[in-house]
Amino acid sequence: MPRQKKDFLLNPVFIAIIVIIAVIAAFNFYQNITRMTQIENKIKEIEAEIAETEAENEQLQKQIQNSDSKEYIEEVAREKLGLVKPGEKLLIPVESIKEEQGDNQGEENDNDN
Repeated sequence: MPRQKKDFLLNPVFIAIIVIIAVIAAFNFYQNITRMTQIENKIKEIEAEIAETEAENEQLQKQIQNSDSKEYIEEVAREKLGLVKPGEKLLIPVESIKEEQGDNQGEENDNDN
């Protein structure tokens, strides 16, 4: 009997089956490791996106809380609406003619190339 077990284990067909199973197992292991790496990278990206979104949410919450204050309303009125208090003068900076001509000449030179 022991002789037949040895012959069976040394049989080329049996060895080929074991090798095929080992190759398939190694291939599946490699695929699983690759998938895990991709998933871990995706998790890191999503966590970074969550942190960024939470920071933005916190900033927006602060804006909502400050939106009722007089200082915030005045800031919005001045910056976005261009309003001024009575007695104040609104100054709008204007580029000088030389700067505008210099910009135009620079654009013409860029178009020539």
